Amino acid sequence: MKFSLKKKTILLIVCIAAIISLLAIVIYDKGIHDVIELQYEERSIEITKLVAAELDAGRLSNVQRAIREIYDQSDNKVLSDQWGTPEFEAYVAEFASIEDMDDYQTLRADLRRMQDVLDVNCLYIVWMDAENKCNVYLIDAAYEDPCPPGCIDPVYADVETLEHPEVGYAPNITNTPEYGWIVATGMPVFDEQGEVIAFAAVDISMNNIMALQNRFLLFAALAFLVLTILVSIAGIALVNRFIVKPINTLSQAATQYKNNRKVFSELKMSRNDEIGVLAESMTHMEEDINGYINNLEQTTNDLITAQERAEEMNRAANIDALTKVRNSRAFSIESKKLNEDGRPYGIMMIDLNGLKEINDTHGHEKGSISIKTVCRIICQVFAHSPVYRVGGDEFVVILQNNDYEERNQLIQSLSDAFRRNMEDDSLLPWERVTAAFGYAEYDPETDDGVSSVMKRADARMYENKKKMKATI
Repeated sequence: MKFSLKKKTILLIVCIAAIISLLAIVIYDKGIHDVIELQYEERSIEITKLVAAELDAGRLSNVQRAIREIYDQSDNKVLSDQWGTPEFEAYVAEFASIEDMDDYQTLRADLRRMQDVLDVNCLYIVWMDAENKCNVYLIDAAYEDPCPPGCIDPVYADVETLEHPEVGYAPNITNTPEYGWIVATGMPVFDEQGEVIAFAAVDISMNNIMALQNRFLLFAALAFLVLTILVSIAGIALVNRFIVKPINTLSQAATQYKNNRKVFSELKMSRNDEIGVLAESMTHMEEDINGYINNLEQTTNDLITAQERAEEMNRAANIDALTKVRNSRAFSIESKKLNEDGRPYGIMMIDLNGLKEINDTHGHEKGSISIKTVCRIICQVFAHSPVYRVGGDEFVVILQNNDYEERNQLIQSLSDAFRRNMEDDSLLPWERVTAAFGYAEYDPETDDGVSSVMKRADARMYENKKKMKATI
């Protein structure tokens, strides 16, 4: 399928504009996303540090010790991923007394107050079991479906926190079908001795800001799409005006060159760019080609004249001057072809009778008439076979194709023609001629070529001549 330069250029412009727009959208999305994540991570750290600092460490130590005693004595620890199962309910029931503690209730009230003031999804306190790599919930400030005391979550990351709890849990952003976008962070709560007794943790929802980001991204994509279309239209218009149109002009000029050999020089396309250089080069090329064509035409005419002369000379060299049939040179050329061809053929040799007597009695001019008369009779009978004059009064006919198939009828026709000529009293003596003839066919098993066939035909001709002399 033909794909023009215009189409290629348009496709290239559209692809470049689309790629630039796509990259811009990706960079914009990544940049905004990184900024949002960074801001939320920093906010979660600030909140957890504030909560950890505001908590009553003494009360929290009491709650932590009480939960830990039950946790250490429990033989049936069930993770939170089995929430709602009888096993899970039986496990957390062991910690039911914790919620009745004054310290627990006071701390939960403090957490909920801070949660409302800070406008976060959830604040909670966990204790880390480093040995089993899990977090145990101490207090959850959530109003709906809070994690009960003793609830266990595995620690999936933050190996550094397991070894160095004083650094806390780094911000972790997740996106789940259940909760959407959440950033979670945990900071250590220290007792009076400076030991880490728990971690104040926060969950902050990022769903609203991510939805807002998606809307902005959609708006940016539409803006970039419109910009891509506008840039593509402008680029296509410029390319069409400054590249495609001039090239089409040169192309049309090239197609008209055969009718106007000065088409490029008449364009006068003056431009200071590559297309201008191309037009100038094509003008020079036109001048050179015109010169070559003129020389070629002259040379061609000379060659045609020489060829015609050569063909004329070749025809003259192969034509007998007296009878205008082919001569012995032409027969030699044809003999080589017959030897290479391999197709069946027959050779008829014909010799004019009494030529010497005619020349002696009536003169050589009348003898020439006798020769031409014999030739005319032979050509009339063998109208579709080549006739050759190979000697003064000898002729050869090569029979192939249809004449070869009808050779017997033709031989009889030749005999009848000579007989009628001899019986025609209206003819002059040198026109009433007869001839002896002999015929032989090529046998691929015994003959080695035309020469052996000629010998048999010649022998039969002389045998026929003897019979004719004896009859006369």
